[in-house]
Amino acid sequence: MIGETSDQRLTFMGELQVERARTEHRIWAEMLQFLDTERARIEREVEPQQQDLALAAVRSAMAQANGWSEHQVSNRIHEAETARDDLPNVWKAFSTGEIDAARVSVLANGAWKLTKERSIARLDARSVAYAATHTVGELRQWVKRFIARHEPVEVEKRYEDIVAERSVTIHHDDDGTGSLYAENLPSYVLAGIDQRLDHAAKSLSEDNRTIAQRRADLLVDALDHIDLDNEPARTPNMAIGVMVPASTLAGIDDQPAISADRDWIIPANVLRTLAESGNPFWYRLTTDDSENILATRYDGRYPSHHLRNAIRFRDGTCRYPGCTTKAANCDLDHRQPLPDGPTCADNLWALCRHHHKLKTFDHAVPIPHEDGWTWDVGGTILTE
Repeated sequence: MIGETSDQRLTFMGELQVERARTEHRIWAEMLQFLDTERARIEREVEPQQQDLALAAVRSAMAQANGWSEHQVSNRIHEAETARDDLPNVWKAFSTGEIDAARVSVLANGAWKLTKERSIARLDARSVAYAATHTVGELRQWVKRFIARHEPVEVEKRYEDIVAERSVTIHHDDDGTGSLYAENLPSYVLAGIDQRLDHAAKSLSEDNRTIAQRRADLLVDALDHIDLDNEPARTPNMAIGVMVPASTLAGIDDQPAISADRDWIIPANVLRTLAESGNPFWYRLTTDDSENILATRYDGRYPSHHLRNAIRFRDGTCRYPGCTTKAANCDLDHRQPLPDGPTCADNLWALCRHHHKLKTFDHAVPIPHEDGWTWDVGGTILTE
């Protein structure tokens, strides 16, 4: 590679990624072929009551051959069979190296949560283009939104079933420490807890503890002072940014709302209950079918004071390609620097501190174009 340009090296790395993805597909395909052959043999040669054990032994051998645990190989088989049998476009893109195993796993796991054949077919038809041009984290969020949009009723049912299993458990380790787990709580409740802990931790001055340590200590302190006279569950008093489909507002359907950072959802029935409670301040981001934000509105009295939140809710995450840092943890950067650029919503966007510095020192230069923004990074163009 000596003497080659940066573009040539980047192209070579891309070719290696394609080759790696093709190799992963060959491994998955060979695994399925081996499994199908062994299943046929077991059905011919093994007594029916012993077939499950014989198949388990086959999976154990496959796990050892691939360096996986038996649990991992079971998951991989399920993912591979789902992709091959239910997601033909995904499987084909995998075979050509257009997408890799990590992305196929995300899509297969998403397909398991869909209950209708037409929903799975739509996922297969629409997911490859997105998966091929976005990170695994972005794809995971996209799949979550896809499921919420296409099967909102099933999402509500799963929400109710899962929340009914909510619990708090404590695990003690051997070194005098342990961990506390709160599981299956509503996402909006967790978002409120996260927001309050962050605000309280950052407001402490002259404190040598890290933000993470402050958050942990604040949580413990809050639990130590539980008021038994309070209601066991409260609607969080916080500012919530949600993307509400225009069709839901119009009463056409019951699609769930999606958080501004695109990371969690609120089922339509829960959303209506919260909206009627009068406790939260709502930033409502109305979207069309393609998730384009049509309007940003703050339902409060002081919009100028809350412009910062409105922009962060509008952007959701850092606007640099591939970055999923929450906009709440980002700087608000002037696209056109002061004093030439105004301080207004059209000239402000969320950039995490790292990417803000890249832009400030011209290591990454944003370029406007008809579909949004691209970034020139040393001559390589990244698409938002």
